[in-house]
Amino acid sequence: MPLLGYLNRFRPPVDASVLVDATPWLTDPLFWPAFLLSVGGSYTAAVTFDLDPADVEVYAEEMHQHGIWPVISLNLAQGHRMHILFRNYEDDSGWDYLLQQAGSDDVITAASLEGGFHGPALSWPELVRTASQPDPKHSQAERLLLLLPAVGDAAIPRGAKQMVAAAVTAVGAQRRQNEVAGELLAGSNRFWGDSDWTEQKGLPVCLGHHGPRHLGAPADRLALLAEAFGG
Repeated sequence: MPLLGYLNRFRPPVDASVLVDATPWLTDPLFWPAFLLSVGGSYTAAVTFDLDPADVEVYAEEMHQHGIWPVISLNLAQGHRMHILFRNYEDDSGWDYLLQQAGSDDVITAASLEGGFHGPALSWPELVRTASQPDPKHSQAERLLLLLPAVGDAAIPRGAKQMVAAAVTAVGAQRRQNEVAGELLAGSNRFWGDSDWTEQKGLPVCLGHHGPRHLGAPADRLALLAEAFGG
């Protein structure tokens, strides 16, 4: 089953019973402010949805209980999938972006937030392409916001803030959307620094040293990630 090999990496291994499909949670009014606060790093998100910040913080704490590991899965290009996992492992909690190759149950860690930082997973142009892919379960705005924490790109273009603010509005934000968008984009710099991208044999590579797409990375891994993100 997908993620079994990933869970077996832990010592002691983590039982698959902790995995919880969190896709239905996206319809809860408290999900998006909690996600954008805890994963995206936007402190304004707790108030921009016109909800009680105390309720948002309680919901965020519940999302990070050690007894459950929520996971949200997105379809990517060419049959690949991305599993966004709340790694609620005691003393090593965080969030992992796990790429499952089409036709395989194996996953590779495209990004890890908190714990041992690993990433970024994708560039801004790849985020825009991936968010725009047809998805019967998730809107373009949802896909963009779910993947944004895994983006690291020093060349984020003008207009990116407006695009993120529009996505925040689409999932229910009532006010201060531009402020939230700015905090989310700044959050990527907090995780990955100024991540510059170039090409290696025609494939995108990140000049940082903390992710799976660094200069000198195996060509098959670079090709897989580029294909998954619509390259």
